[in-house]
Amino acid sequence: MVGGTVAGFRPQGLVFVPRPFPARLAAVLVGTLSLAPLPSLAQAAAAAKPASMELMNDLSLAAAVNTCELAVESKVPVQSAVLSTAKAITYVVTSRYGGQIGNTTKLQPEQIANGAIIQTVARVKQGCYGKLNATDKKFVDEVMADFEKQVKAQGKKK
Repeated sequence: MVGGTVAGFRPQGLVFVPRPFPARLAAVLVGTLSLAPLPSLAQAAAAAKPASMELMNDLSLAAAVNTCELAVESKVPVQSAVLSTAKAITYVVTSRYGGQIGNTTKLQPEQIANGAIIQTVARVKQGCYGKLNATDKKFVDEVMADFEKQVKAQGKKK
C-alpha cells in the first residue's frame, strides 16, 4: 500500500475501488518517460552501423507480402499499402541506422523511401500481380516503367 492505494486501487471503506483511468494513464506515462533515454542510447549505438543489404531485402519482402495481403484480401489500394510500408521502412532506417544502408553515405529520407517503394513494387509484381485489380496493376506498371526510364537515363549520363 503506497499513498493510500494498492496496485492502482484506492481505499473505499474496506473495498478497494479502481483509481480513475487518467491517474493510471499518468502513472504509465511517467514510467514510460523515465525509460526514454534507453532507446535513444540504443539508437545512437546502432547508428554507427549501417543497415545491411540483407536487412533491406528482408524489409522489402515483408512490405511486399503485407501489400499483397492488404490488396488482395482487404481491397486496400496497392498505392496506399506501398506508401505506408515505405514510410515504416524509412523510419526504421533513419532512426536505427542513421540513414545509412550498406557502404553508402547517409541517405535522405526521400531516397530511402524511393528505394523502398521500388523494391516493394518489384516484389509485388513478382508475387501477387495476377491477383490485383486493374487500378493496382496500372500503379505497379507505372512505377516499374518510371524506374526503368530513370535507370536508362542514368546509364546515358555515364
